[in-house]
Amino acid sequence: MSLFGALPIAESGMLVSQTWLDAVGGNIANANDVVAVNQPAYQARFIVAQPVQPIPTPGEVDVGQGVDVQNVVFSSPAGVIAYDPTSKLANAQGLVKYPLDRLGDQMVAGVMAQNAYQADVAVAKRADSAYQSALTLGS
Repeated sequence: MSLFGALPIAESGMLVSQTWLDAVGGNIANANDVVAVNQPAYQARFIVAQPVQPIPTPGEVDVGQGVDVQNVVFSSPAGVIAYDPTSKLANAQGLVKYPLDRLGDQMVAGVMAQNAYQADVAVAKRADSAYQSALTLGS
């Protein structure tokens, strides 16, 4: 990998982290969505990332080209049945359905995605600083 390969790799990490943050934000926004027992519950989105496979170059070590979103996986629509007779969506027994994912788990995922994004920004800043220093070597 050349010195100039750091920026695209950091950018790919930022894009994956942004997609992850978007998914977590949607999951948090819908964590308390209530539906009738006979309806599917909100399905949380989970981002699956994978490394971008490098193009083999003779004589060079393959170190990778960054990451990309491979897939989006959804949680089960089965939900959790809860007793809430005050809900407009409750059935005759007072039961409603909530999503399976927990708000606390989503908050932790949000912090992890934010930390990953910040780490990629730090890499991009350091690479930029190294590029700027390299430009002044001949002066």
